[in-house]
Amino acid sequence: MKKNIRFYNTIYFRVLLIFGMAFSVLLLLVGVVFMEIYSESVINDYEEQLVMEAEEIAYNVEDYAINDEPSEFVNYMDAAASMLESQMVDVWILPNYKSDNRLKKRFTNVSVKYKQLSKGMKKVVKHVFNENDSAINQDFDEIYGTDLIYAAAPVHDGGGRVVGVVLLNGIAESRISVINRCKSIIIMSLFIAWVVSFLIALFFARRISYPITKIREAANRLANGEYSIKAEIKTGGELRELKDTMDILSDKLTENERVRDRIERGRMDFFANVSHELRTPITVMRGYAESLADGYVTDKEKISYSLQRMLVECSAMERLVGDLLTLSKMQNPDFEIDKEPVSVVQILENVIRSARVLCREKNIEIKLSNDDPYHFMLGDYDRLKQMFMIILDNAIKFSDEGGKVEISISNADRMHISIRDYGVGIDKDMLPNIFDKFYRSKLRMNEKGSGLGLMIARQIALKHGGSIEVESEPGEGSTFTFEFDIAEYPEDEFYM
Repeated sequence: MKKNIRFYNTIYFRVLLIFGMAFSVLLLLVGVVFMEIYSESVINDYEEQLVMEAEEIAYNVEDYAINDEPSEFVNYMDAAASMLESQMVDVWILPNYKSDNRLKKRFTNVSVKYKQLSKGMKKVVKHVFNENDSAINQDFDEIYGTDLIYAAAPVHDGGGRVVGVVLLNGIAESRISVINRCKSIIIMSLFIAWVVSFLIALFFARRISYPITKIREAANRLANGEYSIKAEIKTGGELRELKDTMDILSDKLTENERVRDRIERGRMDFFANVSHELRTPITVMRGYAESLADGYVTDKEKISYSLQRMLVECSAMERLVGDLLTLSKMQNPDFEIDKEPVSVVQILENVIRSARVLCREKNIEIKLSNDDPYHFMLGDYDRLKQMFMIILDNAIKFSDEGGKVEISISNADRMHISIRDYGVGIDKDMLPNIFDKFYRSKLRMNEKGSGLGLMIARQIALKHGGSIEVESEPGEGSTFTFEFDIAEYPEDEFYM
């Protein structure tokens, strides 16, 4: 029974949710990491740039101071300050407060005492004076009232002593604004990527859930009895294997349905045939029984005759029911023959011994010829004996008195067994029907037949993986030919 599934419980929604969450988390992580790396890279590049510019200015100031060229220094500083101002950077040139040999005042551009410097400025300046090396730092500056990036480089005299310092004060906000603009671009790119990934998730969720939905629909239809349904999907992997398994299940259910219908038809046919075939003997028995019960028949000979007829009809009914049960069992597809190596020669010799009584009544000779003393095959001894007995009984029944029946066995690629009589034969228009159920010859020799013998013989042959064919000419007799697979000789010496 098909049930309505809420959308949030569907495979499509769940796959979409998983894809969406995975893409979202991935993009978020990538975005955060990338922005952090980018921010750090921008700040580091800016700091390196400030240090390089501070060192370049320090080198030039050092040259002007050693050569005592104050006018060139002023011109240079005007140009440098103008260039740095466009980058929101102030340049301060300070003397070495801790040294007696400090940079002359005419080569400095600000008059600021050490104690007037902000905390961040003091840190980098102190580092330069103590370590004779460039320094970089970032901090909130009390003088500017904003975050600054400080870059400081030492100015030397001719002897390599630190006489001053070049201090560049870059406003960090300028870099932060650049970083924020880039972050906005990154966020927009991530949003576009998220939209694209969502569309991709829609596509893959559909691609994954569609075959599963089709398989589920096919399973529901199978549950409703539509056994011929197939899951029409094109995919690979486990879903393809599941689809193939569903198709196999469909084929097996279809086959089982056909078998069930066939068994049901066979059952109905069995009851119909039993009802039809038993109607006549039961009617005859009822007639004799009523005559005896009503006292209409008083003569002892007639009473004995009536009882004999009733006994004959009972035997016929017993034989008919037995044949119907045998045929029904043979036609059941689940019925399996218990096979073992058997000697066909031994089976036919036993059949011939059983048929000698019939042969004696009509003075019929049976000849058995074979090119091997055993001729083994895999089969059920009793069923094969029943099959050969049916054919031999018919051969004797339709042979003329004083006739003969020839049985031959030979091996080629398969075992060939033929039973030939020289009796009345079968008309060509009757040959296609002789293996049909309840088909009986109208000849007086077959008046007691049930019409099931040849069909039973054929079913036994089929159950043994063999075949049975017939050739006949009216007035010249008939030849029934069997073919079976040959079995290896048993290793024991039972038949030796």
